[in-house]
Amino acid sequence: MEEEKIEQEVKEEIKQEPKKKVIEKEGELKEERIEREKVHEEVKAKKKRRRAGLITGIALGVGTVIGAIIGLLFAPKKGKETREELKKKAEELTEKGREKFEEAKEKLGPTIDTLKKRISSAIEAGIKQAKEVEEKIREKAFIEEEETEEE
Repeated sequence: MEEEKIEQEVKEEIKQEPKKKVIEKEGELKEERIEREKVHEEVKAKKKRRRAGLITGIALGVGTVIGAIIGLLFAPKKGKETREELKKKAEELTEKGREKFEEAKEKLGPTIDTLKKRISSAIEAGIKQAKEVEEKIREKAFIEEEETEEE
């Protein structure tokens, strides 16, 4: 009687084991999904902050230019002086833009040159390796051909 009771309990435990594993796996999957959602939300938030910063920067730049133009237009100066000052400011801004472009070009120049060199050396290495493989294949084919002729 006691043995039957123990046997029955063991059978019940065996039946429950797969259910426990399924429940554990479901819990793990839920945790993983929650973690992925958190990461996704963090990425979205970072993108949103970056976009907001960019928009703020652009707005500040445009606002500064517009404010300078309005300030010059309403300044108590003659029209000719104002136009000359506007022309001068436009030339200054153009020159600053050229300088920034040249700076960026100078900074990126070495990087581009390095990439070109790396790509060239990688291509050369690939060609060399391909030639070596081709040579080995030809040697092997030649050896097999000679063996066939000898038989």
